[in-house]
Amino acid sequence: MIKKYIKVAPVEAIRVTHLNYYEVREFAKNQNIVFGEIGLFHTIETPEGYMEFNDYDYIIKNQTGECYPCAREVFKKTYREVEK
Repeated sequence: MIKKYIKVAPVEAIRVTHLNYYEVREFAKNQNIVFGEIGLFHTIETPEGYMEFNDYDYIIKNQTGECYPCAREVFKKTYREVEK
């Protein structure tokens, strides 16, 4: 039987812009990130291989500290900010 599941663990995330590449690199400090020219795609090395992302996408850090890109449309549908 197919069941539905919801993510219950909070994650840290940062939205990528051409103004915060340094901050993104610090956020994902243990992973290799290559930024392309503004308007072109970028890459991040993950345990599954290199993954592409664009400006205004998000980089998510999971519970093990690994970072993954998430398209902005998917991020907005999947996550909401945790109230402090």
